[in-house]
Amino acid sequence: MSTLDGISSPAHDLFERRSKRRYVIDQSALIFFRGHSGVHSCSIRNVSKDGVGIRLNGLAIVPSEFAISFDNFRVTQRCRLIWRNGDSIGAVFQP
Repeated sequence: MSTLDGISSPAHDLFERRSKRRYVIDQSALIFFRGHSGVHSCSIRNVSKDGVGIRLNGLAIVPSEFAISFDNFRVTQRCRLIWRNGDSIGAVFQP
């Protein structure tokens, strides 16, 4: 059994329900969305080829569709909100 960071943890594996492997990266990013001026900093906690786990850093409202940039807007990625728990959200990448 392995966890996202490659360290074995049977207790963690009991609760892991994701079918895709995610990689812990803890990287700063920018989140932005329609109807709201400006951008907000956030922290990317983990990422897979299909989605992302984000810590919002106090952002109270996030719509169901938004975009993020990992590289100061050289590239942006559209996302759809899947879940929220306090200051953390999970989203899938949109085409």
